[in-house]
Amino acid sequence: MALDLFREAVKAAHNGDQPLAHQLLQELVIGQPRHEMGWLWLSKVSEDLEEQIYALETVLTINPACEEAHFRLPELKSRRKQQIPEIDLYQEAVAAYKNGRPHQARQHLQQLVRAEPSHTRAWIALGRLAQTSAEKVVAMEAIVDINPQNEKATTALKKLKLNHDDYLALGQAYHTVGQANKALAAYQYAAKHAASSVDRHIARKHVNNLKAQLESQKVGSDDSQAQQPSPPLKLTSDTGTLLRLAAGPVIIFGLLLFIHGGLNPLKIPFILYLSTLGVGVGSLLVAGAANTPHHRFWQQMLGPEGIKDSPTRYMMTALGLLLILIPYGIVLIASFNRLVTYQAALSATLQ
Repeated sequence: MALDLFREAVKAAHNGDQPLAHQLLQELVIGQPRHEMGWLWLSKVSEDLEEQIYALETVLTINPACEEAHFRLPELKSRRKQQIPEIDLYQEAVAAYKNGRPHQARQHLQQLVRAEPSHTRAWIALGRLAQTSAEKVVAMEAIVDINPQNEKATTALKKLKLNHDDYLALGQAYHTVGQANKALAAYQYAAKHAASSVDRHIARKHVNNLKAQLESQKVGSDDSQAQQPSPPLKLTSDTGTLLRLAAGPVIIFGLLLFIHGGLNPLKIPFILYLSTLGVGVGSLLVAGAANTPHHRFWQQMLGPEGIKDSPTRYMMTALGLLLILIPYGIVLIASFNRLVTYQAALSATLQ
């Protein structure tokens, strides 16, 4: 699915259809936030300078050795210093939305709230145009901060926070609208509590980058010095992580079957061979719920956010453990029965 989206986006970009390419790439990186080439191409087709910078910073978070991102990022930051603010970004956003360009409208609104954080109408519009629950949380939170008496926004914010625990996505949403301190806090929480080890690594990289940027702003250093060099981060694919973690229970079960058959595979009952499938499925559920909640397989089954809440994660873990323990129990019972039979036969022989 991700590969098809990326191919369609690149094809659209080559055909000169930048808005379609931009829309497809945004959909891609929302579903696959660690898709390096998706972020890189998004930086090329986007018309919004801030989005280009953020996309390249994300590329460097995923792959600190990306030469193209290192080459283009200082130039874009230099352009940002010289850029003249738009006269009325809100009207530009309204016009873009009416003309069927919601993605461009979001870009204008994000640029506006970075310049004017107290622009209530812009935050309300961003909340309506939000593509993820994290973006909606950020918008509702800003509205409540501006006007604590807004009961509608307060109620909506409480409901959103009850069902949202993806702090990596929340940090990215804060970062997009220029709320660096809140983004840092969200990334720090994700670095300790994210469900996936890969997400925790990415969150730590964001924490390091944001701390460096905030420090450089305090001492008045140049923006190009904001990101301090850090050791390369080696990431495996979600599929590789899932298979590697799920392999353990299957291998152990296979060894138990081999011992149960007296080291002779032909003596192992066929039903026990079939039960290996249950162990494999259970292992995938447990490993996926705990370590790869945003895997594309879960996204196809459960939606773009994958395993997005704790109850779903607990339910999948419980089901996975059940599928693992039942075959293990069957093998242990069969082995115990065989041992009892052997002891009875041995006693009869001795008598």
